Amino acid sequence: MRDGWIVAGDIGGTKTALGLFSPEDLQKSIRSRNLPEARVSERYPSQEFSGLIPIVETFLEKNRSILNGYPIWATFGVAGPVLENRCQTTNLPWVIEGEGLEKNFGWKQGTVHLVNDLVAMGWGINVVRSSGGIHWLRAGNADKRGNAVLVAPGTGLGEALLEEDHGSLRPWPSEGGHTDWAPFNPEQVRLLQFLWTQFDHVSSERLLSGPGLLNIYRFVSQGSPAPTLLDRGIPEEHLPEHITQAALDGTDPCSPPTLRLFVEILAQEAGNMALKALATGGVFLGGGIPVKILSFLKESSFLERMSQKGRYRELLDTVPVGVLLQEETPLWGAAYEAMLRMPV
Repeated sequence: MRDGWIVAGDIGGTKTALGLFSPEDLQKSIRSRNLPEARVSERYPSQEFSGLIPIVETFLEKNRSILNGYPIWATFGVAGPVLENRCQTTNLPWVIEGEGLEKNFGWKQGTVHLVNDLVAMGWGINVVRSSGGIHWLRAGNADKRGNAVLVAPGTGLGEALLEEDHGSLRPWPSEGGHTDWAPFNPEQVRLLQFLWTQFDHVSSERLLSGPGLLNIYRFVSQGSPAPTLLDRGIPEEHLPEHITQAALDGTDPCSPPTLRLFVEILAQEAGNMALKALATGGVFLGGGIPVKILSFLKESSFLERMSQKGRYRELLDTVPVGVLLQEETPLWGAAYEAMLRMPV
């Protein structure tokens, strides 16, 4: 029996989600194939705080009666590279250190882990893949053993490698979203030439992200005889969601071809990642965008384009592909990682 409580966190540039979990409850939910429930969970506006410590202080103070002096094990998923249990966050002016959290709260050395946010999401796949937290675009043999990959377009493009480990998936961090992007066909060559006029380096993230969707829209809408979303005075940070909605509703002529091109490029990247990791265990699509365009994905040529890898088409045709449905997956994954570290 594991003694203590788990504090899990999903730290983003907009919001920070914290949850308090019982390790026994978490184990039971996994065994029974149910989605887990935190004893307590809270969301905080990240930019209203000077760092993670004040947020955790607020959370712990509110729940002091539940904690009742029991030991704490904590894992925080953070957007940014984690080196030696330290992270300078990508979208916040914060430096987070696991050792600093332990000292501030008087927790035992080694009880706090920082992990990349995609690593937390990868751990979370172990929690949700048998409990209805995934929509399968292609189920294949979803339970078969094998490595897997995670591709997560949202504010940026996150990626992770998922190593098969005795029936579970162990995530490894990657910054693969910042590698060079290569076009697939003449249309995409023109897109690359368009982007070269704006950027010295065109990475996959320049296309597979919220800002990337806007880059594609600007390319598609060049010379449009009709007014576009760019002419409506919409703040730039809100344009990606308007493009997505207009593509689904058919209310703007440039949005559907934009989303089609986005999905094709996403499929190409998913296929590339699957080959690099020999991901016979699955390709998982996470982040904020895939779940929002799920209806479009289901009707698109995603699976066909993902498999267009020459001699390896037949292999990729058998790879399961799933979309993560639950926003809490990274939080649950952080709790799962902490549970694995707790002494039995």
